[in-house]
Amino acid sequence: MYLVYDSMKIKDLYPYMYYRLATWYFKYEKKSNISYGASGLVSLSQILILLDIGGTIFLLNYIRSERMVLFNKYLPFYITFLIIVAFINDFIFRNKYDKYDQKWKNESENERTMHGIIIALFIIIPLIYMPIILNIFDFSG
Repeated sequence: MYLVYDSMKIKDLYPYMYYRLATWYFKYEKKSNISYGASGLVSLSQILILLDIGGTIFLLNYIRSERMVLFNKYLPFYITFLIIVAFINDFIFRNKYDKYDQKWKNESENERTMHGIIIALFIIIPLIYMPIILNIFDFSG
């Protein structure tokens, strides 16, 4: 684990995620300076983490009928927020692939594997968190 901490800082997590996803996408799409699929998945991961945090707060503090009212009332805000996050990520990662490639292309196989596991967890855990919580605890009240 020391190698992971030493070679990748927390602030590099999403740029690295973009880099790895873009590298994968470039195998299938024409190489350009940005992969919209990669920046979209980074945005999705960020939004899911925020939704998991917000959803947990809602589940713990509001009854079901209140949650439904809040969700319906603020749905346009949620959609707008999702679009803003996607545009911000597009702006952040635009024309940065080559910079990231220079930074991370010489990773050792062990570093690449450990970083890949971390990236996979940052995609999978936010995706499965809320369904697991909703099935373990009864929030129907």
